[in-house]
Amino acid sequence: MKGLILKDFINLKKQSRIIGVFVVFYFLLSITTKNNSMFGAMMLIVFGMMPITAISYDEKANWDKYGLTMPVSRTEMVLSKYILGLILSSFALVLNFIVQILMGTEMNTDNITIVFVIFGASIVFISLLLPIMFKFGVEKGRMLMILVLMLPTIIIMLLPEIVKTPPSEEMIIKALYALPFIIVIIYVLSIFISINIYNKKEF
Repeated sequence: MKGLILKDFINLKKQSRIIGVFVVFYFLLSITTKNNSMFGAMMLIVFGMMPITAISYDEKANWDKYGLTMPVSRTEMVLSKYILGLILSSFALVLNFIVQILMGTEMNTDNITIVFVIFGASIVFISLLLPIMFKFGVEKGRMLMILVLMLPTIIIMLLPEIVKTPPSEEMIIKALYALPFIIVIIYVLSIFISINIYNKKEF
């Protein structure tokens, strides 16, 4: 398992300069626009997409066919991508906190909650995208991936039509408390779905 994750990090090292440029660009843009949440949202997309990039490298190198000849189970092949996503999302979380502090943001309960909500969103994105990638591959699954990335915008647009009465503060607080458990359930279900998909694939 460690070898699989290390292999992905070595492959992703090729993207390190591009990622660095993105981080600096959106950091400066956030300072210029004084929009603290912009940096966190963009890091969600940048680091949330990295497991997909790792799968793309594997596809180009026909890695799965070779990797399965070694003492590595299909379950470990799938889990390595989920662990990679969790590591990268956690890194984005820490990076977000550092940037918020550097920008002079007061780390009160509201701002800390926003950072963790962004972190939770990145985990949900990974949970939705990885089963699609394992099922269809990066090339065939690209359109579905775009639809998933557009999902938050679609939900925000439709929300006023679906919810006529704004939720009370008490309901919002309860939802925030329940959110970590919901995210964990989504993540675990996604893992089982991906393992089931991968077990049925032929290479």
